[in-house]
Amino acid sequence: MDIASLPKCLLLPIDGSNETLLPIQFVRRLYPRLDRINLILCYFKPPLSPIHKQRSTSKEMAAKKKEAIKTREEESRAALEHAKSFLIESGFSPEFIQEHVQEKAMSAAHHTCQLADIKKVDAVLVQKRVSSQLEGFLRDDPRDALLQHCIVSPIWFTAGDIDPSRAIIGLQGEDASLRAVDHAAFMLADTETRIDLVHVSDAVSQRITSPVDEYSGALQEWFKTAAGRVMSRFIQEACGILKDAGIAAARTRIDLLPGSAKEGKVALRVLSHAREEGIGIVVLGHSSPEGVWSFLKTSVTKRILDEFQNMAVWVNQ
Repeated sequence: MDIASLPKCLLLPIDGSNETLLPIQFVRRLYPRLDRINLILCYFKPPLSPIHKQRSTSKEMAAKKKEAIKTREEESRAALEHAKSFLIESGFSPEFIQEHVQEKAMSAAHHTCQLADIKKVDAVLVQKRVSSQLEGFLRDDPRDALLQHCIVSPIWFTAGDIDPSRAIIGLQGEDASLRAVDHAAFMLADTETRIDLVHVSDAVSQRITSPVDEYSGALQEWFKTAAGRVMSRFIQEACGILKDAGIAAARTRIDLLPGSAKEGKVALRVLSHAREEGIGIVVLGHSSPEGVWSFLKTSVTKRILDEFQNMAVWVNQ
């Protein structure tokens, strides 16, 4: 089966606010056909207060507990109906919208990642950060918790007004980069988005660009250097993944950028390049789940997530 025709499944955590629906604006601009996308709405209702969890000792307490449960259910239903109406108006098919509600026993981000793993979704949609007045998903920045627990499902962080016509995939000398390429190839195969494979290196003296189907002379010469020999396998495999996904060579290119190999400076170089080029989607891979906590403290990905605006950052672990 053609990769572009395979169904996609997205998970959208909501808290009843309009802010949690903002990633849908990006999805609507990215995909020409929303009626073929499965979307799971998940709402995590707050737990009952400790006093209501106890056995009622009087008719008055029983009535208050019943009212609390009723109010909570009404809030859950209102949040889901509001989100579902918005999705249908945006172009999603009602039969492809699923609902999931459960009582929150840990952080909403942790619940989201568990559900994403169970449902085997292709991506989790999250607005970067908002100031919600609700005790919901976005009241606190869920980024770190999502990156800690979402090991299997990629996360799409969105912020601002996003132009999805161009994407860059960050390539490093690690298999996580290839997983990111594979994810991007699948999710972008049926779009018109142009894709650049970008590598930042202090072993590059000046910018080198090349087609993916017939490498430029400058790229071939760079492959002969020590740094080039390390990266050649990853670049060639990345090109192969895009080709196998049916993405035309005319939509893709290789872009080597000069810059410091230090994590913070790589992040700034990627962001500045994305802004200069009008890139709307930045795709990143993070290696080794064992390194999540150190990764959260200092990494290219975290620095980019701290500072990006008017972009979607896709993180694949």
